Amino acid sequence: MSDPVITFTNDSILAWLKEKGVRGNCAEYVRPEDILHRHVYGHLPYWLASYADCVSEITLPKLDRTERDRFNRGELTVQEMDAAGAEIVTYRIRRA
Repeated sequence: MSDPVITFTNDSILAWLKEKGVRGNCAEYVRPEDILHRHVYGHLPYWLASYADCVSEITLPKLDRTERDRFNRGELTVQEMDAAGAEIVTYRIRRA
């Protein structure tokens, strides 16, 4: 199976994924042929995600609203992400 594709650019998420053992090819922009039948970590529009085998995002259910800006700027540490309950959630998106 091909290596996963990582479309996240947030430094906090990239560090967290690495800490969790997730490795892959980083690409800020992808085309359907770049992700066809591959696992993608990142956010994609539905039409594009339908080409991937599955798409994973990171959720932070305990992240305080006041910390969102720090997170969006990539300033949270791996430990702060863990404290915010960071977890990987995977979806399979198919065309109807």
